[in-house]
Amino acid sequence: MKNLFNLVVATACGATLAGCIDPANYTTAPVSVTTQSGTVVCQLYRTNTVLWDRAISVPPHMSISTGDAICENKGRSIIESQKSGSYWNVVKTNP
Repeated sequence: MKNLFNLVVATACGATLAGCIDPANYTTAPVSVTTQSGTVVCQLYRTNTVLWDRAISVPPHMSISTGDAICENKGRSIIESQKSGSYWNVVKTNP
């Protein structure tokens, strides 16, 4: 009985929080990625996950799912560069 109660409470909390999180609050400036097919414009969201990263513009004859995959890869490359410090070396400047 206690396990059922815990499951119900956890499900209710998860559903409540899922409804409160708006990806628009985490948007970054759109990023352009040049591919052989043309330029993909990506909307990246958080700097530690690619969960919401999506293509907002793809070249003709490219599927949205392919554009989304390109954007997720771009998000992953940014995360990896942050881990190695190379991203911050480019973006931040020391006074």
